Parts: sequence; C-alpha cells; structure tokens
Amino acid sequence: MSQPAVSIIMPVYRAEAFLDASVGSVLAQTCPDWELICFNDASPDGSLDVLKRLQQRSAGRIHIIDSPVNVRQGGGRNRALRSARGRYVMFLDADDALAPDAVECCLREAARGADMVVFDYAACSGDSRTRRCQLGDDAAALEGDDLRRRILSRTTPVWSAMYDARLITAQDLYFPEKVFYEDNAVAMAIQLSARRPVKINRTLYLYRCDNVSVTRSTDNYRFFDRIASARILLGHLKRLGIYGRYPAEIDFLFVNLYYTHTIFGCVYRFSSVPMLRHRYVRRTITRYVPDFRRNPLYRAQPLRLRLKIALHARFPRLLHALSRAKRRLLSAAAH
Repeated sequence: MSQPAVSIIMPVYRAEAFLDASVGSVLAQTCPDWELICFNDASPDGSLDVLKRLQQRSAGRIHIIDSPVNVRQGGGRNRALRSARGRYVMFLDADDALAPDAVECCLREAARGADMVVFDYAACSGDSRTRRCQLGDDAAALEGDDLRRRILSRTTPVWSAMYDARLITAQDLYFPEKVFYEDNAVAMAIQLSARRPVKINRTLYLYRCDNVSVTRSTDNYRFFDRIASARILLGHLKRLGIYGRYPAEIDFLFVNLYYTHTIFGCVYRFSSVPMLRHRYVRRTITRYVPDFRRNPLYRAQPLRLRLKIALHARFPRLLHALSRAKRRLLSAAAH
C-alpha cells in the first residue's frame, strides 16, 4: 500500500455512539490521501466492533490498534503516532468530526510550503453549531513570529491544525501518558516549533461540547493534572530554545495554565475548596515565574481582573460560599 500524505490519529474509549459520525467524516473526505489510525483504549463498550465494521468500508485505510490495557488519550495518541506513515498528522477525537474537505484544504497549504496549517472549528451542541476562530480572522494574513505570538496570546487546540509529523517525532514532543490535560503539555511546543505556520479561515473541525469530560466535569481531582502538564510544557519550551525568544509571553501563558486557572477551578469546580491544591499552586508559582505580577502581560490585564485573581487566591472559601449562595438564590427564583 502506498504511503498516505496524512495520518489521522484517533484514540477511542467509550465512543460507540459517536464512531459512525467521526469515522464516517474521515471516510467522506474529498481527498482520499489519508490513513486513519484508531487506538481502541481497552474500551469496555462496543467501540471495537463498530471500528471493525467501518474498517471494511475503508479500502485498507483504517488501521486499528486494540490495546488490552487503558493508557488514556495521551498514550493512545503516542502509540498511533509511532505507527503513522503519513508525512503529516491530524488529531481527531472519537466524538468529534472533520469537515469533508479538511484533508484537501490542509494539503493544499502544505503543497505551498506550510509545515503547520491551523484552521477554525465549530462548537456543536445538539443541532446548534457556533464557529470558533481562536486566532482571529486576521491571523490568516500573519506570518512567522507574528503568527506565533498570536498563537501564544490566544492558544488553539492541538486538533485544530495539521502538522508535519517531524514537528512531533523529531523533537520528542509526544503526549504525557496516563494523565488528563495532556494536550496542554505539548500543543504549544508543537505549534511554536513550526517554521512555516499558516492560518486559514476555514471551519474544518466539528467539536462536540454537549458530552461530559474532565475539562467540564465537577468534583474531579484529575482537574489538577493541569499542574503537571503546565510544568511539562515549560520544560519543552526551554529545551527547544523557544522560551528565550518569547520569555514574557511564555511566562504569562504558564501563569494562566498553572496558577490562575487552577485557583479559579478550586473555587468553582468543587463542592468544597480543595485547599491543599490551592495552597500548593500559590506557594510554588514563584519557583517558575518569580515576581509574576510584574510580567508586562499580567500587568496589562484590566485592574478588575487582577483584583479578581488576587481575591480568589486570598479568600477562596469565602468566594466559594458566596457563589453557592448565589446559585441557590437563582434556583429558588427560577421556581
């Protein structure tokens, strides 16, 4: 079988209900120059049977890796990446879908020299679809460092781009395994490593946001995997020499991933504030970014937001109690 241009990586776990749509969106691509590598992560439902059924329609382009043990999404992506044959890779979650011309549009830009093609996505809930343009429409006119700085300031999901596979494999930017928020640990490093990044104003990915995941669940202590992921990302950016080119931007990104989002999550995502984690990030943030409040991008935030961060750091239990009281009042008023 000839080498495909694009390897599409799909970890699968408890996705039986979504696979006809997600795999079907790959089978429906206008450009056939792809392979789909599905990593069945010891899924206890009927996912494997659905994959085998769909594989029969693929003319040999769907490959299934059936794991007897669960290694989570990062481990599944890594094993699929190591067996990928395409020059380029795309990531597709098992409950999402690609637009019919996703591969065609990305390969068109790659033929012009791009080693990363970033695209827009649609957030889907029921019959509703909302276009999300993380980087802004004007990013399509940006090049080089200007586009990289836009990626740093706004961030975009790892699955919202096609990448030259060497950006991952040659730089050892594989996903951390057996943790959640694995994307946070490598996405930015992969994206900033691109020598010829391109942004196109096309909505090529359909992101399902009406199902439950760790990133949207409550009282789930895997939320704090984000702390380790932030540390891993900072290590990659320093190892690859990227940190020295954008120190202020990367420090600000790290503060948001490691500190700000975590203290807000402690207040609003748990039935009671997990004070040990809250104290930990407050105590350790300056190990990585000393005097982070002096960072020019942190200081450029509106005063109201900086005060809000400070209050959530200093009075988490009080703000948690006020938030719960507000929700009770709103619930009572609704009834």
